[in-house]
Amino acid sequence: MIFETWKADLLEKELPNKEDFKLATFLTNEVEVSRWASEGLPGDELSVQNGILTEAASRWPLCIDPQMQAVLWIKEKEKKNPFDILTFNMGDYIKRLEMAIKFGKSVLFEAIDEELDPMIDPVLEKNITKEAGVNMLVLGDSKIDYHDDFRMFMTTKIGNPNYTPEIFGKTMIINFSVTMLGLRDQLLNEVVQYERPELEEARKNLIVETS
Repeated sequence: MIFETWKADLLEKELPNKEDFKLATFLTNEVEVSRWASEGLPGDELSVQNGILTEAASRWPLCIDPQMQAVLWIKEKEKKNPFDILTFNMGDYIKRLEMAIKFGKSVLFEAIDEELDPMIDPVLEKNITKEAGVNMLVLGDSKIDYHDDFRMFMTTKIGNPNYTPEIFGKTMIINFSVTMLGLRDQLLNEVVQYERPELEEARKNLIVETS
């Protein structure tokens, strides 16, 4: 839509525009992409776009992740923060979720199926109210403080899950499945790192120095 319609229209009307415009470089920068790469996110264009969606989406991300690229990246990038890994099969997962919301921890729901537990709907829908200047969230029978640092991630290993429109409306579904183009780019990065490691090292050092 951007390149075939909108950009073509700009060129036809001779409106000034940046010839080498890329959505990824507009929404992020090389320093952030390099940090993601150091945390295990592949450097191909699709993975970078997925990283932007995961970090910036207004809804909590639900990652389709059959190759487990997303789950490894999320675990690595969140390990420096208070972090908890949950599944819907845990008997105490609601209690642990409540504690994460209250104290601003990050949580990862791993290996979920095609249905989400309705108990977490208030979290997905961000039904937050303000009482006496404090953000509150009703979860189950409890009314808890809502900490602004709270983050929630969900991943599934199912390659082609059949989610309902309701789930699409409540979450940001991001497809981390490796495409042929993405695999090509990832292999190219590996080859460059293997064949010319000094160039790759110099590039990384330059990004760090610039930032």
